[in-house]
Amino acid sequence: MARFYTIEDQLLGDVPPRAPGNEAYGGRKRLWRATINLDAPKLSSSQNGAQITTADTVLLGRIPAGMRFVGGRVTSSISLGTSTIAIGNATTPGKYRAAAVHTAVDTPTPFGLASAMAAAASGADEDVILTVATASLPNTAGGLLVIDLEFAAP
Repeated sequence: MARFYTIEDQLLGDVPPRAPGNEAYGGRKRLWRATINLDAPKLSSSQNGAQITTADTVLLGRIPAGMRFVGGRVTSSISLGTSTIAIGNATTPGKYRAAAVHTAVDTPTPFGLASAMAAAASGADEDVILTVATASLPNTAGGLLVIDLEFAAP
């Protein structure tokens, strides 16, 4: 019977075996939390109370080089209705979460593309952004959108 190894464990199949040693194997997980006030979002230091509309972006966090994406969660106190949100960076807006609606209320909803989770650690700092692709985000009193991003480091 053949024995197969995962990408992370492949060094254990070497003769002699070598210990796996990257951030995906025994790495330390770190969390970046981004909370967006949908009632009066602050898009920049000069804008307060403007509604987040299509093609707008929101900086969710600056992730340092050497981190590897583990996954994330979207939680909203209200339904985002027909608004679609993507999570990624300026060159690949859907790198971590493809554009999709989020209608669950107060229900943490996990996200993460397998391609992003299996990718090597980043070689440079990365600004992770939320992009609104279809329909403006609701501008509702008491509305909060919380995005949790989890990355691992060696």
